[in-house]
Amino acid sequence: MNEKRFEELWERAEAEGYASRLASEYPAWRTKTRRTVGMVAGLALVVAVAVPALMPHKTMDSTYYAKVYCNRTGTDYQHWVDLADELLLG
Repeated sequence: MNEKRFEELWERAEAEGYASRLASEYPAWRTKTRRTVGMVAGLALVVAVAVPALMPHKTMDSTYYAKVYCNRTGTDYQHWVDLADELLLG
């Protein structure tokens, strides 16, 4: 047996050891990876559902006022009290 043949055999034996170790650890790695991906997907789903629920509703109905403009004089004082109540507490 020459030195080149010895090196080839040595490298093959070393590679077989790595291959068998990787093959034995693969199922546990796959399970861990799937679990991690599942947790990330679940977290993304929770965030996607929760964020719109936490955002203030900006609808066009009469109960939401982003800004109030009035160019009329003589508006009833109680109207402004009710409007301030809706803006601050509603």
